[in-house]
Amino acid sequence: MDRSVLRTRILEGLNESASAPVFWSAAEINALIDEGAEVVCEESQAIKRTVFLPLRAGHTYYSLRSLGPLIMAPWRLWLHHDNRRLTAVSMSELDRRHATWPTVTGDPWHWFPVSWDTFGLWPSTAAAGGILRLDCLAWPRALLDDGDEPEFLTADHEALVLYGMSEGAAKRWDMATALNAWSLFMQRVGASTERSGVGRMQSRGFRAASTGDGMGPTNGVIP
Repeated sequence: MDRSVLRTRILEGLNESASAPVFWSAAEINALIDEGAEVVCEESQAIKRTVFLPLRAGHTYYSLRSLGPLIMAPWRLWLHHDNRRLTAVSMSELDRRHATWPTVTGDPWHWFPVSWDTFGLWPSTAAAGGILRLDCLAWPRALLDDGDEPEFLTADHEALVLYGMSEGAAKRWDMATALNAWSLFMQRVGASTERSGVGRMQSRGFRAASTGDGMGPTNGVIP
């Protein structure tokens, strides 16, 4: 479904005229569609992108900010020049196993999350010249025109309709419709109510500032 169809479906679900809505503007519904696409990607990991980073001698920590605003979290990391996958590990595990790990240099074998926008490599690279490949969970691109369609599978487009209905009904204080649509949305994307929205709030701060082995995708930089 393109943005025009999604907006029509949402307005019809709210018992509004798609051509002349009274309570919501087209811009408001469009914003809900974009917001819903972010939640779908956060909860169902619907979009993945591959990016590359040059390795820097003596550097342990790398920022996701340099990868652009569409990157959510690392999923799998590889030494591209060796075609070797790095094993995910936690900082606490490094502390337990290697007391002097921050001082060790060499060819990286592990990666670890540090914060929602930073990850580290261990050992830190002894020399520059290598390339790190990151398979990442990603945020969706905003829909700019009515003919634009969400990047993820068509099967997930219905979730955007439910999200828009839930948020739109809540604005009108129709809480029965809002809660029912929200429940159906969460079921469709397999989301956890406790987690929903956390990554999006972090992502928005990042965007404003920047214009599974062992640990699955949810153990990346964004919790």
